[in-house]
Amino acid sequence: MATEPRRYFKELRFRQLRALVELARKGSFTAVAETLQISVPSVWQQIKALEDEFGAAMVQQSGKTAVLTPQGELLVQLSQPLVESFDLIRELFAVQNQKLARRITVATTASLLLHELQKPLEIYRKRFPEVELSFIDRPSTMARKHLEDGEADVAIIGQIDAPKQPRIEVTPVTAYSFVLVCPIGHPLLEAKRLKLTDLIKQPLVLPGSGANSRRHIQDVFEAAALWQKANVALTASTFDIVVGYVRMGFGISVTSVSPMILKEAAQGHSSYRGVAFRDLSKLFGREEVVVLHRKAKVELPHHLAFRDIVVKALIR
Repeated sequence: MATEPRRYFKELRFRQLRALVELARKGSFTAVAETLQISVPSVWQQIKALEDEFGAAMVQQSGKTAVLTPQGELLVQLSQPLVESFDLIRELFAVQNQKLARRITVATTASLLLHELQKPLEIYRKRFPEVELSFIDRPSTMARKHLEDGEADVAIIGQIDAPKQPRIEVTPVTAYSFVLVCPIGHPLLEAKRLKLTDLIKQPLVLPGSGANSRRHIQDVFEAAALWQKANVALTASTFDIVVGYVRMGFGISVTSVSPMILKEAAQGHSSYRGVAFRDLSKLFGREEVVVLHRKAKVELPHHLAFRDIVVKALIR
């Protein structure tokens, strides 16, 4: 009885798997070619070789965008940990051989950097003074993309009903409540039971359009058929700017707020004088704060230590 010849790994070249994994990240053959520093036809050839090897179409072209088929998604899910682990071997060897500086790039938000992350970063710096820390300060959705694109090693972000990503490990640590921010003495502070219709009548000072909280706020109002009545007086990129313009009388704000900020405000911190907060979790829920990293079978020890310190410091 004839048997199928045994296939060895050299027949399924590693660079072909890497090309497919990069295609899942970048979404176009041109972007993959730039990342891998090869020609676009070479990328096409590598993907075609995978399709021949597995007897299945891996990619469908939609204009300039390459969309993975279900078979392509499956192969990426299976091969990404291998690809990323293999890529880390050289760096891991160099680090342990003391020939490469240890670095970690973290994508996170301004609020987390200014509040929740200060303590764990101080702990990490004391334990690992030789590690070079680098931060990408972006809204949560953009910070997550930096991680997915391989531009960050860790992302610490807020998320609301985020889509599951099989190639990303997610560790929940804490949550931000949605609150009303308004000038002291505002009538909404005294209302016995706030409703969405009470809020939409006011001029709104809202987070920037790239923030999870802004999208969620709009979704809640839209679900109640109220968003078309919204008067957005100002959009701000940071919470401090939101507070400043609420204090100046531009309007009220609905936004997710760090528990540390609420604690500082209750203690009379000067940054929050002139404004008051009221919990709106019953209307808008909470924004989960998570630590993300790409799945890999091999991981740099100082990356693992960083996540461990952050999770232990923030988890509630």
